[in-house]
Amino acid sequence: MVLVLSGPVRAGKTTFVARRLPLWRARGLDCGGFLSVAAGPSGGDGYDLVSLEDGGGRPFLRRADIPGAERTGPFALVPETLELARSLVRAARPGRLLVVDEVGPLELRGGGLWPALAEALGRPGTEALLVARVGVAAELAAALAPAVPRVVDVRDPAAGRLLDERLFGRRGSDDRRS
Repeated sequence: MVLVLSGPVRAGKTTFVARRLPLWRARGLDCGGFLSVAAGPSGGDGYDLVSLEDGGGRPFLRRADIPGAERTGPFALVPETLELARSLVRAARPGRLLVVDEVGPLELRGGGLWPALAEALGRPGTEALLVARVGVAAELAAALAPAVPRVVDVRDPAAGRLLDERLFGRRGSDDRRS
């Protein structure tokens, strides 16, 4: 099962997932992977990777010239942190939800996290929640074929319920604590 949480830039995708994770864990869902959290007031400085394994934050994307670094838009990916992100993705296993915040144009061109993500999603039983900007979600869904991901827009008032239903089944949905 692959879920894609989409929405525009600064729509609250990361905040939404960060708020849902404790609820999901309280209900027994084992979660791994990472969030990309804005560094600085509006993310203009870049993003930090926050591991769901240890809660540690590390510089991930920066507006800087980093020799040999992969780039996406105005940002360079810090090579050591990109390798950590790849290892967190490769650690996906059945029975654990892999959270990847976020998958973007770099991955759709085969760079960044894509090799590790394709490997992880190719394993039977892997379940994942991928975060993607609204303009990338359809292309991402096509790239995941033959899997057919469920795409949920973070702006949908029922987003929490829809994800819960997919993760826990209809009876397990509980959107009262969004």
